[in-house]
Amino acid sequence: MKRLALALLLALASGAVLRAEADVDSPANVTKAAYHSAMVHFGFSPETLKFEKKWLAPDLYARLLKKANQPVPKGDAPDIEGDVILDCQDPPTSFAIGEATIDGARAQVGVTLNWPGEVRHCVVLLKQIDGVWKIVDIDFAKDGRLTDLLK
Repeated sequence: MKRLALALLLALASGAVLRAEADVDSPANVTKAAYHSAMVHFGFSPETLKFEKKWLAPDLYARLLKKANQPVPKGDAPDIEGDVILDCQDPPTSFAIGEATIDGARAQVGVTLNWPGEVRHCVVLLKQIDGVWKIVDIDFAKDGRLTDLLK
């Protein structure tokens, strides 16, 4: 009986893992995972970026890491303060992920960020790379694009 119970638990656990892996196969779920990670690991540093790496296109990650490692002259503020995924200096109280619009190997996902008295919208741009959806840019509307910060 113990073996049967153990076998059932293992089967349920492996099914949950497969479902979790399948869930991140969509642009909306990749976006949700990246934003959740950004909320948990708020900030812009090589250390916080390592938590975002799995959701970002390799080129974007490399550019972000290069920017995060740039030395800042004493007395100057860094070019990027706060969090680059969330585009803010103070974390939002919540976020909501919209439906994905998919066009071949490219996709867009709307995100709504909420603070007390403020709501912001952005669009996450994704591309399939080796069959996996990765974030290639974020359009912050009036604040421009994430890649604009990396020029």
